[in-house]
Amino acid sequence: MGLLDRILGREQQPEEQRTIGGQWFSPDPNYAGVRVTEENATSIGAVYAAVKLYADTVAGLPWDTYIRIDGTRRPYRPRPRWMDTPIPNNPNFTSFEFKHRVVTSMLIDGNAFILCLRDSSDNVIETRVLDPQKVEIKSGEFGEPLYHVETREGHVVLTAEEIVHIPLFATGENHRGLSPVEHHAVTLGLASATQIFSAKFYQNGTTLGGVVKVPGELTQEQADNLRSGFSRRHEGVEKAWHVAVLTGGADYQQLGMKISDLQLVETMHYGVEAIARIYGVPLHMLQYPGGNTSYSSVEVIGIEWLRLGLGPLIARLESSFQRLVPGSQQTFLKFTLDGLLRATTQERYNSYATALNNGFLSVNEVRSLEDRSPVDGGNEYWKPLNIGTLTQEPPQ
Repeated sequence: MGLLDRILGREQQPEEQRTIGGQWFSPDPNYAGVRVTEENATSIGAVYAAVKLYADTVAGLPWDTYIRIDGTRRPYRPRPRWMDTPIPNNPNFTSFEFKHRVVTSMLIDGNAFILCLRDSSDNVIETRVLDPQKVEIKSGEFGEPLYHVETREGHVVLTAEEIVHIPLFATGENHRGLSPVEHHAVTLGLASATQIFSAKFYQNGTTLGGVVKVPGELTQEQADNLRSGFSRRHEGVEKAWHVAVLTGGADYQQLGMKISDLQLVETMHYGVEAIARIYGVPLHMLQYPGGNTSYSSVEVIGIEWLRLGLGPLIARLESSFQRLVPGSQQTFLKFTLDGLLRATTQERYNSYATALNNGFLSVNEVRSLEDRSPVDGGNEYWKPLNIGTLTQEPPQ
C-alpha cells in the first residue's frame, strides 16, 4: 500500500467487521435479542410508515425536463422516454413504481443504484433500479468508482457512465452511503424487540408467570393436569381477567410484575419517536398519538417537513438525474411541488388576484394553474394605472 493510500484512509478493513455508531462490532449483530436487517426492518411499524410516506409522496409528484433560454425556463422537448416508461418491455413498471423503488432503496440501504441503458445516439432509453445488496463499490486505478454487480448471468463491473448512484448520507471519500438500518441497529433492535415482546406477552397470557400452591404431594400426572387446566382457562387475550376458582386449599401466587410496571407503551412510544428522529418525519405523520405537542399548527409542521425533510431528498434526486437529460448545460429535470403546497380555494384566488393586479401573471397563466383552457385576450399583463415613477406625470 502506498503512502497516499494510507493518508487518505484507503486501507481495506476486514470484511467481517462493520462500524456502527463509531464502534466495531462482529457480523450479524443481535441487539436486544433481535437481529434487524434491511430485509425485515420494515416489519417495524414506524420504519414502514416513514419509508412509505417518503416513497409515496415523491413517487406521486409530477416531474418534467426544462431548458433555460435567456434566463427563461421553458419545457424541454422531446421529453426523455425513460421518465414515462423506465423499462420499455415492461409496461407494468411505471414511472410511479420507478421513483418509489429509488426512494425506498435510499431510505433502507442508504443507496440507490440505477442502471442506465443507452441507444446508439447515447440517449438513455431504459432505467432499472438494482438491488443495492448486490452492488459493491470499489475504486479504480485513478480513484474512480467501479460498481461490481451480481446478476443472473454472473459478475459484471460497471462504470459511473452506466450507473447513477444516489447515496442518502455519505462521509469523506467513501463512495457508499451509510445504511440507516445498520447505522441505527441498536435503536431499531430495541423497537423491534419491544414490538415482539408485547405480542408474545398477549399471546402467552396477560399476566406473567406464577405458582399454584397445593397442600400435600401431587403426582406428575396431577401436576400436569392442573397446569394445563389453569393455562387453558386463563391464558390468552380472550381469557384476560377471568375469575379463577381454586379448590382443595390451592393458592395462586404471581411471580412477575404487572403490565403497568413493564412500561411497554412508553417503550413503544420511545421507539416511534427515535425512528421519526432518524428519518426526519413529524410524529403526527406517523399516526403517533399527541405527536404535535408544540404550539405550531399541523400545517406549519407539514411545511417544515416539506422544506427540511422532503425538499433535500428531492433536490438530491434532481441533481443525480440531471446528467440523464440530453442537450446542453441549460437543460435540467425538476419535480413539481405545487400539489403539496396547494392552498384552499379562497387563498388561491386571493394570491391570483395579487399576481394579476401587479402584472406578473396573465389570465391564461392563472387559468393554466387551475387546469382550465385559455381564453382570447388572456395573454395580456395588467398594471395599476395609478402607480408610476417619481418623474412621471400623473394620468389626466
